[in-house]
Amino acid sequence: MFKKLLILFSTVIAAAAAASWLASQPGAVQIEWLGWRMELPTSLAVALIVIFALILVFFDRLLRAIRAMPRWLGGRLRQRRDDAGHRALTLGLMAVSAGEPAEARKHASRAERLLKEPKLTGLLVAQAAHLAGDHQAARRYFTSILDDRETAFLGHIGLMRLALDDHDPVKARQSAKAALALKPNSVLAADHLFKLETGRKDWDAALPALDVMARQQKKTKSKTAPDQLALITRQACALHFLKAGELQEDDRKSAEKELLTALKIDPGFLPAVTMLADHYLDDKAHGRAAKILETAFKIHPHDSIATRLKTAWKSNDGQFIAKLSKLLAQIESSQQKAAYFLVAKQARDAGLDGEAERLFSAARDLDGGEEDTQSLWHCASCKSRHDDWQAFCPACDEFATLVWQRPAGTSPLITHDS
Repeated sequence: MFKKLLILFSTVIAAAAAASWLASQPGAVQIEWLGWRMELPTSLAVALIVIFALILVFFDRLLRAIRAMPRWLGGRLRQRRDDAGHRALTLGLMAVSAGEPAEARKHASRAERLLKEPKLTGLLVAQAAHLAGDHQAARRYFTSILDDRETAFLGHIGLMRLALDDHDPVKARQSAKAALALKPNSVLAADHLFKLETGRKDWDAALPALDVMARQQKKTKSKTAPDQLALITRQACALHFLKAGELQEDDRKSAEKELLTALKIDPGFLPAVTMLADHYLDDKAHGRAAKILETAFKIHPHDSIATRLKTAWKSNDGQFIAKLSKLLAQIESSQQKAAYFLVAKQARDAGLDGEAERLFSAARDLDGGEEDTQSLWHCASCKSRHDDWQAFCPACDEFATLVWQRPAGTSPLITHDS
């Protein structure tokens, strides 16, 4: 306020000073026109010219304002209409989020009437229709935006979700593939396509989708990234193992290649270890079988591995127990007790009672406990326990969630398959 007063005061002083200086200047202006002669001081002539110019500017501005009045009034009306439309759009989206179909459809209808933005209002109409169970209306909208390159991806995702709701995996898979083709790095499309492909047991088709998820997961820095990466690793290993299972009858070499890929991802994955070891043992490749079995035994000591190691080493009972005992020092600490008990039982079965007692004693010395807690297949999703590995958890039907581990800390309410 003070600044404005100072500017006004300075302007008045400057105008007064200019007028005083102009009035003190000598001279006159003489005008002759149509027989008339007019003579007036120069200062007055200048003042009249300035006043005339200001009057012209004033009337020019007034004429412009009058001509622009209809456009201004129309703009105000359009602004009010747009404001009301965007408010209806906002309320409609809030109703969709809250799960209120009646309110959503009411606000969607109002927004569609007020706004000339079919992409925005159409999306709200589709969401409201989907919420109300009117899949046909939602499908019409998502289909209508497939021709626009900017919205085609969202159209395919919407159609995929509708197909999933309608329990139509074929159409859902088609839409998911189309969406992933438009955006090759979309985790959302890749995740749904992966589930659809594994659901139809097309392991080969599921791998590219899993690769997309793995690449994007490695770029994230969220706290859940390690768990997600572990799951993706298990899934990749399982896919290669399952592919090998389908190939081993007709293409043994390709099956072994898939098994080697699975073990490169997880050298301790027991199903792949035993299957590949059996292949090598059938081919009399005892050294190759022993190599993968020894690596797996250090990670996950298991009776099936020990049994195959005896064949791969081509050793008698004493030599077999001696070699197994040498591997005990290289086993991970979390698995050592189970490994000692396992080797002790093998020694007892072989009639080496003295060695068996020594190993049982060493196992008890590890933590002072008498119990041999056997490892089982634990579902990382639902925490259920199972004796055998399966591609899908029998309890929650999640893919590749079974992990071989000891059941320490597991709820006693959870049971395992017998």
